[in-house]
Amino acid sequence: MHTVLILAGGRRVDALLLSVSASSDRLRIVIPGRGDTEDLHLVDGGWISERGVRAEIVALIAPEGVSLACFVPRTHVRALAAV
Repeated sequence: MHTVLILAGGRRVDALLLSVSASSDRLRIVIPGRGDTEDLHLVDGGWISERGVRAEIVALIAPEGVSLACFVPRTHVRALAAV
């Protein structure tokens, strides 16, 4: 699933969401141009990378017919569709 993140300093990054832990407190992503996957951990209501960088998830873009609730159940969807 396509994901848009904003990292510390305001840099916007596109990523691909690969998996979500069963407890929904860990996301595995891959960012183009980086050699490995990265885990984001939910800490005190915010996402933190393995390197300690704070990340804000600003968009999850799912294929038609896929519910975002099954990927990140504790996330509130702000918009159901974009035109």
